[in-house]
Amino acid sequence: MDKLRKKIDSIDEKIVKLLDERMGLAFEIGKIKKEKARGVFDASREDEVFSKLKAISKECISDDEVKELYEHIISISREHGKRGLS
Repeated sequence: MDKLRKKIDSIDEKIVKLLDERMGLAFEIGKIKKEKARGVFDASREDEVFSKLKAISKECISDDEVKELYEHIISISREHGKRGLS
């Protein structure tokens, strides 16, 4: 069990680093959207993200679970994008 938990810890570290990178990119996109006088929310882009995620082959997590996770990730990303608008 300890080996499995260490593997989970390693995966969690990678996830956090990737999420941090994603939020930085969302901030940069917010700055670009400010220059173009566009809002943060882009329904078509979010639909595109969800479609791409659904197409990814998965073994243990359902499409609904992935969508639920990404709804939270995208919500937080929007907040970082709004900071880029400031």
